[in-house]
Formats: sequence, structure tokens, C-alpha cells
Amino acid sequence: MNRNVHHSQIVFLYSLLLVLVGCHNNAHLRTQKVLKPGEKAYSGSGVVALGGVDVIDGYDEIDNTGVMGLRGEVSMLKGGNNLEAGPYFGVGIGDDGPGLILGYDYRKYTGQRSGSPKKLGAQIEVNIGEAGQTFHLRPSLTSTTKKGKPFYGGVHGLLAVGNLMDRPWFEWETVDSSEVYEDNWGNISYDRDWHHIEQEFDYRFNSLGAGLTAGAEFLAFDNNSIQLQVDVSLVKNSFSTDAEPPNIDMENVIWTSWQDDNGNNDEDENWGSHDDEFFPMLTGSIGMSFFKPDPTNKESFEPLPAPSYNSGQTQPIFDPETGEKISGAMRFDPKTGEAILETQFDPETGEQIAIAEEKQKMSYDEILFQAKNAANSRHNRAIYNAAGIASCFIYPVGLPVAILYTESGIVSTMNPYDPVYLDLDPSQKNQYKHAYKKEEKQLRRKSIYGAEGFCVGLVLFATIVGESL
Repeated sequence: MNRNVHHSQIVFLYSLLLVLVGCHNNAHLRTQKVLKPGEKAYSGSGVVALGGVDVIDGYDEIDNTGVMGLRGEVSMLKGGNNLEAGPYFGVGIGDDGPGLILGYDYRKYTGQRSGSPKKLGAQIEVNIGEAGQTFHLRPSLTSTTKKGKPFYGGVHGLLAVGNLMDRPWFEWETVDSSEVYEDNWGNISYDRDWHHIEQEFDYRFNSLGAGLTAGAEFLAFDNNSIQLQVDVSLVKNSFSTDAEPPNIDMENVIWTSWQDDNGNNDEDENWGSHDDEFFPMLTGSIGMSFFKPDPTNKESFEPLPAPSYNSGQTQPIFDPETGEKISGAMRFDPKTGEAILETQFDPETGEQIAIAEEKQKMSYDEILFQAKNAANSRHNRAIYNAAGIASCFIYPVGLPVAILYTESGIVSTMNPYDPVYLDLDPSQKNQYKHAYKKEEKQLRRKSIYGAEGFCVGLVLFATIVGESL
């Protein structure tokens, strides 16, 4: 492999990463569906932020906010009485490298009587990185989504405060008068030496901003959704420090990185401190949410057959071979509860004919067939393909989260109110559950891992093509 080509590729990828790694954040992807009391929503999302900070050239300038711009988050929301709340966790990459994100969501539901409910609340989080900790608050007001109404919008605010640390490089240039050079035209020049030093110091950061949110949440099924979101904000940042640049011997010094052409510090009296103008920030997010109803809520997701007891009507009986209706009604032994088989006689043969028979148990193969068929019918391949692709974009957290979700079998799509399932006895229900979840896992593997394999193959292809150029 050509070393120069390899080196250029590394430089290109690193430069691309620097472009994608934002120094600020204005987005959190959460379901915009109104949650029922006790209902839980588990979400995973990836966020890419551009802008938010007026980056200053030079190794001796302060512009690190301590906020992770490129991030992956997992969260849990629980519905309550006109509200939702829950914690979230994330990992991200900031100006100083990777870090952790710990936060909490709280939003109230407003305007439900009008038929256009809104979510009003905030996310508060702490970003923990090598530079220190930054607290970040994002209040918001957004519209909600439901089936047939996927689009939503809103407004948000931003407030960030941090006490951070930096290690900038200070450089200066000196002239060595002992080394004198004279060219053919009589011009005199001197040898020059470059010097540098790394110095650690503390500084304070605060930020204020506001912006707009727009997105779409596609509720394909009752128990999951896929979501896309864009946030646009204007942010004003402030950096302040009491630190001073290095105290060096200025003899023969002709240039320093921290002074202007007149020999004054770049920021006059307080080097390193500066207040930026409002700076734009654009953020794109993608994620999925999985819903789990309150287990104590017995409300059915699908209408069940109306009971016929005490209605004064008798249930018809049908011949198992002809399907024709047989007059009379089924009766049960009051002591045992077993069906009493009424009989008729064949007029030609004189043999007894059973009018009613006990319901035959479904065979194991039939249970497997019904469970697999139900799992396939409730599997949305497009959503899981999108989840696999999204996990590649947020690979620091996306890939392990995708594997954990696929292999753990959490948030199953099985409908516990399926008439086929309800008609089984306890042992058959266990067989059905096992077969359904096994088939469900296989389907998730094909969709998610297949999409991830496509992404890996695409990257390998691009690498091979790049090396051949």
C-alpha cells in the first residue's frame, strides 16, 4: 500500500470527522406521541450537530464548550397523569474527545381538551468529558403525533454553563543574531528559532440560544415508531478566564501567538476571554421508539367478541363434518362443567350421532404455524432496516445497542389479546410465546444485521476504490 495514499486517506477521514463533530447541541429525539398513564417508551437515537460555536484558529485560543455535538442516546419515558418523565444516557464526541451524557426528561401535556395537545417541558443534562463538566438545559414546546398525523413542530431554548479546563500550545519566534546570512545582493538575514510550551488553565463557559424544531414520527404499529428531526438554533457563547499567557524572556522575540503586531495581548487586558456573536447551529437526528403498555391496564388493543352469557340466546351447534347447523343447544354438567354430549340416531343405520363434541386441542405444529404467521405479519422490515442503518451512523453506541435490542428480545410485538392466543390453555400459551419470540428474533436479525452488513460492505467498497486511485 502506498504510504502517501494511506496517510492522505487518514487525514481526509479525520478532517471529515472534525466537520461532523459539533461543539454544541440543541436536539433530543423523543417520541411525540401522548403516552397513557403507566405506558413506557424506550428510545434510541443518533444526533449530528453542525455549528453552534465560532471556532477560533490557533492552538492557544478557547472555544471548547464541553457539550457533545455528535452523540448517541438511549432513554426511557413513563406516562403519568397529563405528563411524561424519565432518565436518559448517552455517549458522544466533543472538542476534547469522547465523553458521557446523563440527563432527565420532564414534559407536561397541555391543550388536550382542544384536541391539539402539546408537550411543554425540558431536558436537563450534564456532559462529562476530559475538559470537565457542562450543565445543559433545553426547554421546549412541541406539538404531538398520532397515527395518520406524523408531522410535528415546536420551539426550544438553550442554556449551558460549565467550569472547564484546557491545555493550549503557546508559540513564539526568536532571532539568533550570532547566525548572520548575506545573499549575493547584500541582504542581511538572521537565523530564527521556534519555541512552544503547553500550559494548563481553567476557564468558564456559558451559552444562551433559541430555535425551531421540525420532525416526523411514523407510528407503523401500536408498539414502535421511527422518527426524523431537524433543529435550527442561534447560539451566543461566552468564554472567560483569569489565566495569563506564559511569562517568557522577550529578548530577541519577534513574534508570539498570543500578542498582536503591537505587542499587546490579543484580548487586551484579559487574554483568552471573549464573547461571541450569535452563531447558527443545525442538527439532524434519527431514532426509534418502542412502547410498552402498563401491565396493570387490562384495556384491550383489539375489540374482543361480545359475551353471550345471560343474553337469553343459545349458541348454535354445527356438524363438524358438514358444517351445517344442528338444532338444539349445548348443555354442561353442573358439577363437573364438562359438555354433555347429546345424541341423535341415524335413521338408516340406527347408530348414535354426536351433536356436540368437546373442543379438540390445537396440535403443536398448528401452534408453531400460528405463532410464526403472527410474528411475520407484525414485523415491519422497513423500520428495522432503518434502525440497522442508523446504528452504523452512531456506531460508538448504535451497534452495541442494536445488538442488545436484537438478542435480548425486549419490547416484543406479540399481541396478548390475539384471539388465537386467548383460546389456548396455559401450556399451549407458553409454546406459542416461545415460538413467536424465536421467529421474531430471527426476523429482527435478518433486517437489522442485514442493513448493518450492507453499510459495512459499502465502507469496504469505498476503501478499496480509494486505495486503487
